[in-house]
Amino acid sequence: MKNKKLLLLLTPFISVPFLSGCNGSGQWDGTITFWHTMGQANQALLDRMIAEFENANPGIKVLAYSQGGYDDLADKLNKAIPAGTTPSLSFCYPDNVASYLEAGAVEDLSSYVNNPEYGFDDENPLSDYISSYWAEGNNYQQSGLYSVPYAKSTEALFYNKTLFEEKGYTVPTTWDEMWTLCAKMQEDLGSKLKKPLGYDSDSNLFITMCEQKNIPYTTKNGSDSEHYLFVNKEAKDMVSDLKAKFDAGYFLTKGTQPNSTYTSTAFTNQEILMSIGSTGGTSYNKSLNFNVGVAPIPGTSLNRHVVSQGPSICIFKRAYEEEKIAAWKFYKFITNTFNSADFAISTGYEPVRTSSLNSEMYQEHLSTAYNLDGTTRNLLAAAAICTSENYASSNQYFTTDVFNGSAVARDEVGAIISNVFLGKKTIDDAFNDALTNCLFVG
Repeated sequence: MKNKKLLLLLTPFISVPFLSGCNGSGQWDGTITFWHTMGQANQALLDRMIAEFENANPGIKVLAYSQGGYDDLADKLNKAIPAGTTPSLSFCYPDNVASYLEAGAVEDLSSYVNNPEYGFDDENPLSDYISSYWAEGNNYQQSGLYSVPYAKSTEALFYNKTLFEEKGYTVPTTWDEMWTLCAKMQEDLGSKLKKPLGYDSDSNLFITMCEQKNIPYTTKNGSDSEHYLFVNKEAKDMVSDLKAKFDAGYFLTKGTQPNSTYTSTAFTNQEILMSIGSTGGTSYNKSLNFNVGVAPIPGTSLNRHVVSQGPSICIFKRAYEEEKIAAWKFYKFITNTFNSADFAISTGYEPVRTSSLNSEMYQEHLSTAYNLDGTTRNLLAAAAICTSENYASSNQYFTTDVFNGSAVARDEVGAIISNVFLGKKTIDDAFNDALTNCLFVG
């Protein structure tokens, strides 16, 4: 799931008539604007970073504006590009950057990296950034570096640890084990349970299952019509099988919930006993009524790969050159060792620097995960340990190809899940409509 909930806008959108840059004389006025998706919960953290940056960089003023969730942000940026009103820098997902890049709006940051004045050096080396996170910014159809990592998340299985121990349930490691457990839970709890499992992202369910089953999804190669590989027999069989599990009452998804309510809400309300969701939204799975456990999501006999997500940052070409350099300096500052660790500790996201992971403050955070009796004390720390020990250490993360239209593909395969599960479309119609919508936009 693109963690739209954790960073949901909690304050009204602020209209900014003059975004940044010009002081009326055709010169940069010393202001950079930063569009993001952080809400009120993280406002103090962001304000602290901005104040420290401005203090260390006299003459630079940072104006930061929350734009809502990731879809809201992408929509506003797509409207700002032709109007020439883009910010200096912004949160982004690579799928969306692909469309900004198609419009020629994103700066290639390659030359910034090794610049002798403001690039990386021996004291602040590029190698300190986790290589797989950094490589994502080079994974576009055009050669260059068009996005850089800010924080990363993945998916985890949150479960009612109190009830699991009471009933003697074993946390499933494969999907076959998961479906067997769901059937057992139904037998044991009956009408007391809405459904055993929830999945917070319909899109991630489809995409992750394709990855774990080695089913083609998309490719950045070829012409526009050749990008979309998901219309195939294996994918249709996969959705058919998931539909049968849904009809059997084993699980629900966000897209099948009234008003698309996050399944973490049903989890904390004890309507379901397990929820698969973003580690960036870990705090939404906390409960005062039962102890919460966290584990890797199930896998298949082929692999246990899990999606790598989380916000990156891009800088826009519209800005003055001095403005873009200032934006780059701001990016480096908010992802320094301390700030990357601090943001991760506060939110459940993963740091993007090795030095942050190894820092005393982050290691102390991890030590708060569990009580001596094995119960979970700090769910954010427990989720961090889970991802580190089960995903990062064994290189289980995957990302999908990025191209102009990949964001649409993600939305459309999520719609396949909800439309088929709710009986709104047949499998064939759902797949055909999804492909048509992808080709129309692409």
